[in-house]
Amino acid sequence: MKILRLCVSVLFVLVLIVFILFRIQQMSADRTVPKITIDGEMLTVSLDATEEELLQGVTAYDEKDGDLTHKIIIESISRFSEPGVSVIKYAVCDNDNHASSAQRKIIYSNYEPPKFTLSDSLIFGISQNINIRNLLGAQDLIDGDISSKVIITANEYSSNVAGVFYIQAKVANSKGDRIALQLPVYVEDLSLSAPKIELNEYLVYLHAGDTYDTAANIVSARNAQGQNVLADVQIDTNLDTAAPGMYEVHYRVTDQFDRTGHEILTVVVEE
Repeated sequence: MKILRLCVSVLFVLVLIVFILFRIQQMSADRTVPKITIDGEMLTVSLDATEEELLQGVTAYDEKDGDLTHKIIIESISRFSEPGVSVIKYAVCDNDNHASSAQRKIIYSNYEPPKFTLSDSLIFGISQNINIRNLLGAQDLIDGDISSKVIITANEYSSNVAGVFYIQAKVANSKGDRIALQLPVYVEDLSLSAPKIELNEYLVYLHAGDTYDTAANIVSARNAQGQNVLADVQIDTNLDTAAPGMYEVHYRVTDQFDRTGHEILTVVVEE
């Protein structure tokens, strides 16, 4: 009986010691949470900003551990909330793994939306095999070549009927910025012996107020005999670089047999 009492007493003392130690640990434990301070609600950077630039004006402090600025990390950068604007989220942990976070907007000063590219003319012969996907691409300042993401729809297009048809192209970059463009496709009864006009560009983007030399866009113009007929090329357009919109520039040259070569440049004037 005495042994049982002794064991119970010892067990009680051990439990009491463990409880006291637990309470002491609780009382001495760090309950503070680090605080992140951000200088300004918005940061303007370039697309190639370094981590140091993205952390500009961000500090962290903890009552127990002191300055934790060196431990701040960039947790995430969101897709665009509007073109060229993201939300960046910062996080930090103190030495007891207490974490906190904060965020602000960042503006990419040199951002421009994706742009379509066109490697050749959208003028085709009636019997010509047409694959517009091989000609139409897209470039982006963030993702580079995004031609594989281009979606093309053509509700009225017919390759064996002469006329002007329109295709719709759409593409989006990884930040969610989506652009769309409607392009004209000309199907014509072309003579294989008609003069050939080669252009430097078949699709160009301008800012309102820019100037553009449509004649300088011609690389060459030759008739069926290979003779230079550049001086005979006629340029027809309603291009107004002061007014945003989409314009067509038509280049035509006719030989002595009334065979006409035709090329087209599409100009997108942005605000």
